[in-house]
Amino acid sequence: MCYGFWCFSNRRVVLSIVIIVAWITLILALIPYAPSAFKILVYSDSKVLPQWTEAKAASNIVSEYLGNQTGLVVIPVYVGDVNNSHYVLSNIDGELRSLNLTYYDLNSVYDEIISRYYAITNDTVKKYLSNYTDVVREIYVNESSLCSELYNISNEYYSTLSNYTLTVSEFGNFFTSFMRVFFMKLSTVGYSYPVWYVINETGQVLLSNGNYSSWLKPYLVYFIKYLNYSIGDLPVYSLNIGIVKKALSASYYSTLSRINGTYVPILRNLTKSNPLAPLMIALGPNPPRTLTARLVASQFINSTPPLLKPYLIQLACANESQVNVTISELNSSLSFVVLSAYRKPSYSYANNITNGSLYSGGYALVIVDSTNDTEVNNLFINYDYAYPFSTSIVLSQLSEIIEKDVPMIDEVSGVSVLLMLLFVLGTLVAPIIILMMLILSYGAVLGVVYFLGKMGLTVYYLTVYMISPIVFGIGVDYSLLVIGRYLEERRRGFDTLHALGAIRRFTIPTILTSGSVVAAGLGSFIVSNYQYIQVIGLSYIITVAFVILATTVVLPSLILLMNDRILWPMGLKSSTRELSTRVIIKLTRSSLRRPWLIIAIALVPTILSILFIIKNPITSDPLLLMPSTKSVYAFSILRHYFPNYVESTQYVILEPNNANALQSLVSSINSLNFTRSVSVAYNSSTIAILKVTTSYNALSDKLIPVYVKLSNLANQVADEYGIKVIIGGDAANKYYFVRVFEDQFYGKIAILIIALNILILSLALRSIVVPLRLLATVMISISWSLAISQLIFYKLLGVETYWLLPIILFALLTSVGTDYDIFIVTRVREEVTKGKSDPEAILTAIENTGPIVTGAALVLAIAFMSLMVSQLYILREIGFTVGLSVLIDAFLIRPAVMPAIMVLAGKYNWWPSRIRINQGSVIPAQ
Repeated sequence: MCYGFWCFSNRRVVLSIVIIVAWITLILALIPYAPSAFKILVYSDSKVLPQWTEAKAASNIVSEYLGNQTGLVVIPVYVGDVNNSHYVLSNIDGELRSLNLTYYDLNSVYDEIISRYYAITNDTVKKYLSNYTDVVREIYVNESSLCSELYNISNEYYSTLSNYTLTVSEFGNFFTSFMRVFFMKLSTVGYSYPVWYVINETGQVLLSNGNYSSWLKPYLVYFIKYLNYSIGDLPVYSLNIGIVKKALSASYYSTLSRINGTYVPILRNLTKSNPLAPLMIALGPNPPRTLTARLVASQFINSTPPLLKPYLIQLACANESQVNVTISELNSSLSFVVLSAYRKPSYSYANNITNGSLYSGGYALVIVDSTNDTEVNNLFINYDYAYPFSTSIVLSQLSEIIEKDVPMIDEVSGVSVLLMLLFVLGTLVAPIIILMMLILSYGAVLGVVYFLGKMGLTVYYLTVYMISPIVFGIGVDYSLLVIGRYLEERRRGFDTLHALGAIRRFTIPTILTSGSVVAAGLGSFIVSNYQYIQVIGLSYIITVAFVILATTVVLPSLILLMNDRILWPMGLKSSTRELSTRVIIKLTRSSLRRPWLIIAIALVPTILSILFIIKNPITSDPLLLMPSTKSVYAFSILRHYFPNYVESTQYVILEPNNANALQSLVSSINSLNFTRSVSVAYNSSTIAILKVTTSYNALSDKLIPVYVKLSNLANQVADEYGIKVIIGGDAANKYYFVRVFEDQFYGKIAILIIALNILILSLALRSIVVPLRLLATVMISISWSLAISQLIFYKLLGVETYWLLPIILFALLTSVGTDYDIFIVTRVREEVTKGKSDPEAILTAIENTGPIVTGAALVLAIAFMSLMVSQLYILREIGFTVGLSVLIDAFLIRPAVMPAIMVLAGKYNWWPSRIRINQGSVIPAQ
């Protein structure tokens, strides 16, 4: 029998033993299958696409009607001098014949290429010329119209000016004659005669005898009338020289003003009738054509296509025959541009010397039809001068790299984690136990992944890469949290059972909250309708479950059984608290004193990082991120010496068949600049299949716009002819693998991750403000780390960012990256319930969790950065960026930015809940 505490303690010990035995049994049942997990992985993008995608539907139709398609393996072979190539190629020929394979006579292929090259370039020139011909004619018509208008303005202006000048001159002559005759008449008439009699008689004499222009006479009549109005009613005897002079002067200037009033407005209106009129008039009465043409051309310079601007002057003010001359010259210019942009293939070849292979730059090109590319690759695996290339070979070599990398990554990760645990805890047994526990959990998870694959689920290769860092990362986080709390309670003088009680009350709920966030975040992938993405989400949920099982159930049971022996040999002297917290506490104090300054400082690099990230390219081409394998080297040879043999295949399927629609599609696809060839691979009354060869490799990013253009053509034809047209092949595979999933992730999964994080953290922390602040600070970490990653990999190393990196970074950091915040905030809340103010609680929480958070961050960062030992730049980018983000988060954001925001938020940190002060709590002396 047992009594009281001892009975209770014994039951706890027995239960702990049962838990450990059950856990070990589970692990031993799964771990033997861990190595087999790597044999069920899928590497090809096309193989992971679900049946509902257009690409998969097209693939099924092609397989049904055309059977398994043979692929082209292109093999650049280094032969040195062309005259020495026969011996080298005879060896290649012998190897191929061992598999009953022969390669193409590429001389005839090259002749076809040259023929098609000229056909395509000529068609391209004709296409552009047909577009520009109408523009040329339109320019000629517009310029001719403007030219005629300007010439008419010039002629009318100078004709009017001539009339104006002549009128003024003749009027002056008339005025002189009038005064002479007028004074003579005055001397011959009697003193009682009225002056009007003399004026009219003088005018009549001059008008009848003078030869005045018809347009002048109205002004002369006006002059006589005005003079009569002035002095006509006076008798001759009342006149004196002053009166006559004044009347003549007034009549003269009034008539001159009337002449000006007629001609000056006409001249002014002519100068305003066209913006170019003043310049045209300035050229003189007979402007030369060359100057007029330049003037007219300047009016059209901004609205004319750049290619036609040089012809504006020669078309202006010219005969219509100049249009044909211009079109002929334009044809020559277009031919030059097109031939410069698409250069003629510059291969030299010799029928008998190179056995029918193309030769360029010391390389002969061998092309083989094959149904087993890997078999062809294996033929030449020991040949240092033959470099087989195909998409299948690239993926095969990718698989080999992964199988070599994973054990090395696991070893580096394990050793690094152990060293960091030794450093953080400063003792021996606990680090070894934690590491072994996590290694066993990792093996069990791989065993489960193997069974997922055996159940027929698609397991993408990146799935297993992420499991190891997640297991070691959050596993160490949670383990350090448990060990750290145990050590803290024991140092305060409490026994093991009391310490375990504190772990159950405070630590395990924190771990469960964090684990729920991680599982919900990474598990959100399960809502995708891509099966391989669902498997990624399911695998990560299983991973988190095994970690939580190990850290919240198995590890406390081990502590109960071992007591302080788990801290052997240092015992309660374990931990490097003073060393790890000094700088962080100092940073936190500064943040609490100057929160606005800290936030402002954090925002500047955040904004700059976002602007920098937006400007940099992202790639989905694994070739650009692979090490220099033989297939990658082969691709560089092809791209440099044989660019016409870097290609991919697309399929356009018409159902039901329609001859007119088929012809329309063939014509339209042929006109696209990436099309190499179009052929009818299958044609019946019910279905037609077009095979389209395009000028990009099957992994290229450029296939996404290829699919978009083909899809647009397909939709147009389908609408016009009332049939179904679908696109398949490499471009469709790339589009559905990358673009459609990106839209799905950023449009649905990312929002779900954020929503679940807010929901779980709001319930766990009883606050809405804290989760929102947490996500905001996580985004700061993401932007900084991604910008630094792009600066190093892209700007310095020339390696573009892989398209999955931002997705993985977001998913991991909004899940795993919330650990430290949860650890700190739960401790802050605990301290606030003890009666401390927010600043005091923040400082105490960071001081107490500092060693755990910093140590866990270092371990998590190292766990992810262990991916950098991989040969693949994809994994190097992921490992570096996630690891750096964790370090930024733990060493800058949590001790500086987070306290600044929390101290400014004050009581609103815990809104809508209220903190209840536990009056019975005892705050130990610091």
